[in-house]
Amino acid sequence: MQRIHLIRHGATIADEQNLYCGKSDLPLSPSGLDGLHKLTAGGGYPAAQGCRIITSGTQRADQTLEALYGQVEREAQPAFREIDYGAFELQSYEQLKTREDYQAWVSGDNARNRCPGGESGEDVANRVRPAFAALLEDGRDAILVTHGGVMAAIMTDLFPDSMAGRMEWQSEPGRGWSVTFEGTKPVKCEPLPDIFLNQEKTLGRKWAWVSLGFLAGTLAGVLLAAYSAMRGTHREPLWFAVAAVLLVISQAVRFKKLRCPYCGKSVAPLKFIGSPKLACPRCGRIYRYEE
Repeated sequence: MQRIHLIRHGATIADEQNLYCGKSDLPLSPSGLDGLHKLTAGGGYPAAQGCRIITSGTQRADQTLEALYGQVEREAQPAFREIDYGAFELQSYEQLKTREDYQAWVSGDNARNRCPGGESGEDVANRVRPAFAALLEDGRDAILVTHGGVMAAIMTDLFPDSMAGRMEWQSEPGRGWSVTFEGTKPVKCEPLPDIFLNQEKTLGRKWAWVSLGFLAGTLAGVLLAAYSAMRGTHREPLWFAVAAVLLVISQAVRFKKLRCPYCGKSVAPLKFIGSPKLACPRCGRIYRYEE
């Protein structure tokens, strides 16, 4: 299983003024940086350790990475830069609405229509597709800090049958998607930040210990039964029966305390004995051991 985490950069002054911003290399605004710090305080971003970390190389993407993770080693890949809005760059709808070329672009199929002197959504997808395929081929988990248009291109490619449109895939600043892959096939998509994302290690150990405890209790019962049979007395079978009942009751109580934190349903640890992965049988959420 491989996970690729897509995170949209924090807000810039262009976002706050509703300006088209693609190739312009703007920094984060003070409020955009503050918004990232608030999101970070809430937790739920993937751990950087063990992940390949990539940004588009723009100021806003690099500053977002630093706000979320501090100074970490990263790669800059320009293929993941935002769409080039050409003649519409750093202008608002109010400034552009009377222009014929803008109306032709915004009212038509702007996934295919190019901005004058710039790119179309299809151009961005064609630029991003081979770079994203290389991430999958690499096989490592990755954190990619990029842009709304790029995220839309990636997610519509990965989930073509989804009811979500391009705009729905463009997360709010500082947010994004965590996509799980089996090979090159996307099997799960979850929003970021996810407050449960970094609790997988604790949860996994808890479930494993309960399963091991049940196995130990069962083995103790078998050994006790064998001992009782070998002794051949009348009292020891009764002693064994009482002990067995107590073991069953104790395990039943422990099972009731184990609940999936995502769907809230009770989950029996027995379902995970011998399984290479931990997944809730109710909601399908997968947990992994983190070394």
